[in-house]
Amino acid sequence: MPFRMLTVIGVRHGEVENPEGVIYAGLPGYGLSELGQTQAVAIAEAVRDLPVTAIYASPLDRAMQTAQFIAEVASVEIVPDVRLHEWRHWHQWAGMTWNELREKGKDSWEAYLADPGSVTSGESLAEPGERMEAWLADVRRDHVEGIVLGVTHLEPLRTVLLRAQGRPAKDMFDVHIPVGQAVRLEPDPDTTALDGRHLRELLTGV
Repeated sequence: MPFRMLTVIGVRHGEVENPEGVIYAGLPGYGLSELGQTQAVAIAEAVRDLPVTAIYASPLDRAMQTAQFIAEVASVEIVPDVRLHEWRHWHQWAGMTWNELREKGKDSWEAYLADPGSVTSGESLAEPGERMEAWLADVRRDHVEGIVLGVTHLEPLRTVLLRAQGRPAKDMFDVHIPVGQAVRLEPDPDTTALDGRHLRELLTGV
């Protein structure tokens, strides 16, 4: 089908190889698991033979590897963009397990669960939303039509969608985007998470 208007798809990276269950945040060396690679292939196949005009990605390993599978199918070079980076709030806990965080960072963990918008350590929740909005503004400026993909992380996608829909930060936990799935950011931002098959249906109408 023709894409005479711009379609922007946000992709959450595929599952990460993380046998110890640590908070990898911005740590290097955490790439895709076998399942994560399969998820990335499914997203790539969803855009096969469609007019992908650009692929942007967070510079973290898991996002760049996911983007690479898409780039190989779309024959488009990846543009790393730090604005698609993971929420830096998690950096202070990098290397801990989630259980250790709940014990050693109990107050911070409970504050996050009660109101993620109140958390400011490392980076407030508003900041990834602002980063993503700035990236989207540049995408709209630079691409008039076709499909643009941004491979990023959970919280950046959650926050930019909530902001687009005028919803508060406390609604963040209502937005479910599993690893290796995608959401529509432009036009009509939609929190519905799509696997490869359903993304293909959205893009082709078939």
